[in-house]
Amino acid sequence: MEFRESLASLDSQGELTRVARPVSSRYEVAALLKKSEGKPILFENVDGGTVPVAGNLLSRMELLCRSLGIRKEDWIERLSSAIQNPGTTTEGVGEFEYHEPDLDLVPILTHYPKDQGAYVTSGVVFAQRGDWKNISFHRLSRIGQDRFVGRLVEKRDLHTMYLDAQSHGEDLDVSIAIGNRSGVLVAAATTVERGFYELGIAANLENGIALSRARTNRTHYPIDSEIVLEGKILHDETTDEGPFVDLTNTYDVVRRQPVIVLDQVVLRRNAVYHALLPGGNEHRLLMGAPRTPTIYQALRKADVQVRNVHLTEGGSGWLDVVIAIDKRSEVDPRTAIDAAILGHRSLKKITIVDADVDVTDPNEVNYAVTMYWEAGKERVMKGVKGSSLDPMATSEGIGSKLAIDATRPFPIPPEKELKMKRAELASEP
Repeated sequence: MEFRESLASLDSQGELTRVARPVSSRYEVAALLKKSEGKPILFENVDGGTVPVAGNLLSRMELLCRSLGIRKEDWIERLSSAIQNPGTTTEGVGEFEYHEPDLDLVPILTHYPKDQGAYVTSGVVFAQRGDWKNISFHRLSRIGQDRFVGRLVEKRDLHTMYLDAQSHGEDLDVSIAIGNRSGVLVAAATTVERGFYELGIAANLENGIALSRARTNRTHYPIDSEIVLEGKILHDETTDEGPFVDLTNTYDVVRRQPVIVLDQVVLRRNAVYHALLPGGNEHRLLMGAPRTPTIYQALRKADVQVRNVHLTEGGSGWLDVVIAIDKRSEVDPRTAIDAAILGHRSLKKITIVDADVDVTDPNEVNYAVTMYWEAGKERVMKGVKGSSLDPMATSEGIGSKLAIDATRPFPIPPEKELKMKRAELASEP
């Protein structure tokens, strides 16, 4: 379902809040998004411009799954299938209007008082270097009428493509698409092996994707993206990027990063800007949910009978995971912990529970930890690779991990069987 179709669907179901009064892109829209966390909202008059701003559209798992036409319970299997069976793309022609590279045409938000400035946060970067193609999320700070400084995470595909272009004294072609189908957003946030083109995941989830050829470079982007910024990452210019509020609601550090220069601004007729609040539910969900199949597959590969995987909101959808397993021996929880870390090295806290625990319910998870943990059933790891998003880790992401085994003993001692199994009501006669 394309971006504006999702908006229309939410509106028809009475789930979209419309704000008609004038609002400012500087702090006000971000504050209202935070106040309405979990509830989709459309700002019809931002800075007196003609481009509305929509946010919180995928701020709950139910909203994300509904936009893809799947059940929440099928999320991991459905995304796993899309990764293993990429779909196909076709070429098409979008109903676009083409403009000079003027960022005043786009209502880019300033979110927090100590941010470097206005940031594009929902932009999916479509990059091409020879035959190598990549789509991925990157925050982009506006530093001029036609330019950004973008955060390129080291060792990720886009950074590697940029370094290759730089080594040849060449710029890297990019198109930045804003206002995308949910499948495109999920695909851009999914980590796959190098050389795998993530857009195939979106094409599977969306039953095909039609692409438009950029006018100023070799890249392609969806014909139904709301806003596209065609340009290039310069091989010979960097500047400071940050501070910026990241996933954990804390400010990321300032780094030297590459400059992106625009060649053209492309607007779909009646375009809508997608605002993604840094550190908000939508940010956490889009970054974390695509990671759950990776962890799930790592557990299955380790021969763990995994039932469900959930990256918690309390862990910013990134650092804290709860895993439900069918326990077959006392070794299984330890195996599950090791496999989870292999599947997602950024994890800081791992909790293993029994299959009857709803991993998405913090109360059920807390019940399991309180009732079934005992001293010695936890592991503390120090000086290990984690995430630079962890406030307690080094800038290189070296920190600590805590793993908790909150499963019942296997087998349950006969004298404790009644005490260790939760009571269930009798069914009605």
